Amino acid sequence: MRSRRVFVFLMLIGSPLLHGVNATESDFVEAFAVPTPTGDSMANGTALGVTGDLSSLVARLISMLPFGEDADTELQVIEKQIEFKLNLVMWALPPHVRNSLPLFLKSWLANWVLGSLLYLVLGAFWCLFVYKVFKNTKAGVAEENIPAFKDILQQIVVSQQAMPLYTLLPVLTEHMITKGWTLCYARISTHGWTMFLMQFCLYMASVEFGVYWMHRKLHEIKLGYKYLHATHHQYNKNNTLSPYAGLAFNPIDGILQAAPYMWTLYLVPFHFMTQEVLLFGTAVWTTSIHDCVDAGCEPIMGAGYHEIHHTDYKFNYGHYTIFMDKWFGTLRPPPGSKVKAQ
Repeated sequence: MRSRRVFVFLMLIGSPLLHGVNATESDFVEAFAVPTPTGDSMANGTALGVTGDLSSLVARLISMLPFGEDADTELQVIEKQIEFKLNLVMWALPPHVRNSLPLFLKSWLANWVLGSLLYLVLGAFWCLFVYKVFKNTKAGVAEENIPAFKDILQQIVVSQQAMPLYTLLPVLTEHMITKGWTLCYARISTHGWTMFLMQFCLYMASVEFGVYWMHRKLHEIKLGYKYLHATHHQYNKNNTLSPYAGLAFNPIDGILQAAPYMWTLYLVPFHFMTQEVLLFGTAVWTTSIHDCVDAGCEPIMGAGYHEIHHTDYKFNYGHYTIFMDKWFGTLRPPPGSKVKAQ
């Protein structure tokens, strides 16, 4: 009996997250109501506290999740998933403010807040590890190469100035998806795991190709470099690069390089939540490749490769892997690598 009470208490606490910040008393009643025991149920052992009612309770909880199978269409499930993400931020606003905001503005605000938190918190922990915990080791940065605080602060300022425009991309992507204009779907079970893995490979190949050529052309087209990409390349030495440089771009530059994540949804059927994770995952990746710690993880294009890109400019334009640079003749491996230069 005690364990059941603890379980119900935890479910009550978790219900606002599952139902959203506007959960009401009726939501709790509907979610956790159990049938009144009858003579038959008492006789056959299905009264309160026995497996049948517990299964019913779990089924109700699952149906409240934004990832459940209860929606009529794929787009309805995606809309619930987007609403779930919005509620992670919107709960902090007064109800009258929250209810007065249009959906587009809510989505923009949520992506802006979540993107900024991810950037600031992740960057802080990354700096702590590579500059303090693992300083002067292979997993960290030599003391003489640790950037000055003013350089790190400048990168944070540039990134935060660009963040409002950066986060327009996922907002626009979500809008196009919910309008049914893309090939996005909500459940992996729609196509099955085998097809999902094939689609994942096609999607990432398209993203790799698109990011490589977008990045390369931002270097080769003089106006593009001068007015867009040069903002990022003012950090051109290993003692000026830091994890916080990962998003220190002109915002148009950043959007252009992330655009393949969006346009590929018109070409390849793809799972919505996986696309969301990958898009926000680029913030983690760009943090990693600007820490100047060479992990030697080919064919992954790590920080050792990207540091060469910042110092030599004409090499290593790739995104996650070295394949595009290898195929198009722009690969330059870091010292000690077993990979041959092109």
